[in-house]
Amino acid sequence: MRHVLKIGRLSAAALFVAGTVLAQKPAETKPAASAAPGQAAKPPAGGKAVAAPKIEIGQETKDMGTIPKGQVIETDFVIHNSGGSDLVITDARPSCGCTVSSFDKVIKPGTDGKVHTSVDTKSFSGPISKSVLVVSNDPDRPQMNLFVKAVVKPFVDIAPQAYVRFSVVKGDPAAQDVILISEEKGFKPSVAETSQPYVKAEITPAGDKEKIAGRPGEQYKLAVAVTPDAPEGLLNAPIRINTGVQQQPTIEVPVSGIVRPRVSVTPITVNFGNFTPGKDPITRNIVITNNKPATPVKVTKAEVSVPGFVTDVVPTQEGVSYTVVVKANDKVKKGVVDGKVTLYTTDKEKEKIEIPLKGEAL
Repeated sequence: MRHVLKIGRLSAAALFVAGTVLAQKPAETKPAASAAPGQAAKPPAGGKAVAAPKIEIGQETKDMGTIPKGQVIETDFVIHNSGGSDLVITDARPSCGCTVSSFDKVIKPGTDGKVHTSVDTKSFSGPISKSVLVVSNDPDRPQMNLFVKAVVKPFVDIAPQAYVRFSVVKGDPAAQDVILISEEKGFKPSVAETSQPYVKAEITPAGDKEKIAGRPGEQYKLAVAVTPDAPEGLLNAPIRINTGVQQQPTIEVPVSGIVRPRVSVTPITVNFGNFTPGKDPITRNIVITNNKPATPVKVTKAEVSVPGFVTDVVPTQEGVSYTVVVKANDKVKKGVVDGKVTLYTTDKEKEKIEIPLKGEAL
């Protein structure tokens, strides 16, 4: 019995000592939990959290209904910042056929901004949908698309195609016709303006043989002509027409193309670069083309203003195409070459053609 009591006392003493040691041992400090990926760390105690910007748009798609062809659709998208810091719009990227005229770059918390867009419908017909990609610093929605939809209706149509295109040799007249069609009341087209004096336009009622079959409404013929004095080069001369139609009072008919020279020469500059006279067997070719082969044009001779250069006129097709070969021999003096090649032809308008000659003899 005494032995049992002794064991009990010893156990109680051991428990007392262990409890004392645990009470004196300092508590282990656990490391602070790190912020989850993609989330901002919490501010220290006593700090104040800054709310992120938040983009809100009440109407992300604007349906403009039926629009007359040629009208420019102007629209504003209102953007609200419901967050707690500045909403910064870094870009507004339009799709093909849509132009972003302007947008507010910084929108304060609780205020509105806008993205202004415009769509020129002159190249469209039927249903269209144009988009604008808005890029901002909203962490939840950094990119969003805005849409402009409409049905483009040509109250006045142009057939068989909505443009006139020419490829003409200078000095030759050229003419093309298109038909203007409309079912609307008051349709009576007239030429309002031609943008170039060498492009003429006339509108008359279409004859039975000129009308587009199967098309209801009134039809008028627009006759477009390029006069012989049109300058060489690209042609861009749109014609503006008053229609008499309330929904589409004016239309524009694009007139484009090229007026080619009677005699064309390539290249426009003969460049020898750096060369050693008498050692480098270097030549350059000039191609002369008669763009009106029904009337022959001959190249009779070619001359070079710089001593040491010789030429050879080679007919590719007599009266139509020639190649002039320019060669440099050992008589060319060292230094910069700056002269010209002169071609002589039987064309009355271009009896003499001068081409710059460049290079450097080493």
